[in-house]
Amino acid sequence: MKEVLGFIEKKKQELAQTQFIKFLQDKSVDPRQRLAWIPAFAFFPMMFKDFNEIVIRKEPADSELQEILNQHTYEDAQHWVWFLQDMKLMGYDSPINYTDTLKFLWGEENIKLRQWAYKIFSICPPEEDILMKLVVVESIEAAGNCAFVEFSQIAKELQEITKHRYLYFGAFHLAKETGHLLVNMDSIEHFIEAIQLTAAQKEKAFTLVEKVFAYCAEAMDEMLRFAQKHTYDQPFITMDGIKQSGTSISVTKAEALHKCGMSAIRLT
Repeated sequence: MKEVLGFIEKKKQELAQTQFIKFLQDKSVDPRQRLAWIPAFAFFPMMFKDFNEIVIRKEPADSELQEILNQHTYEDAQHWVWFLQDMKLMGYDSPINYTDTLKFLWGEENIKLRQWAYKIFSICPPEEDILMKLVVVESIEAAGNCAFVEFSQIAKELQEITKHRYLYFGAFHLAKETGHLLVNMDSIEHFIEAIQLTAAQKEKAFTLVEKVFAYCAEAMDEMLRFAQKHTYDQPFITMDGIKQSGTSISVTKAEALHKCGMSAIRLT
């Protein structure tokens, strides 16, 4: 498994060079605008409870590795609670019609984020080889660590503005997103590295790693596009919609949007 873990690290480094990650790192853009994609991101954290319970967990466990995966699922499955709390703190809990919420979550702007979830379920069905499940989970955790390193930096900037502590996007969650399984085992990396794969398993593992990171890159591209089309305080209205309605925004925000690559709008 050591070669597979090395390949996962390589793909993680490639993911760190995407335009989305560079956008997150751009401190010339208001930290709130760098997180303007969060409402569209909701499908992602909310599906992990189901993914862990349906696909990864198996009880009673029939091996040490399954016990480790089960422990990971119970830890990872609760993170959606932190996400909802952060959504409230960021002001995204304003009233919206239920049907409009469904249209938004299942709209065209969020299709890659939804497909990410569907595709992960498809490449890692419940009956899949446990070693391949491990590869998928390790790939997801590595990609998550790449993103949450940046999220936590923005959350730190945002905390200085709002005086709120953000559990999901801040350092609290990053401490959990180590890039590996979330288990109480000091030697988990060595345990995984020591796993022996057949030639066929290794070939499939490399394919799965490629797919997971490709899906993540597609989702990140979509999140970047969302942030370029929506202001952080009006996430359910596109920039075109703001222009058509004649809504005005401050010069400071306009400058931030311009840096994001958004089109010009009328200023007050």
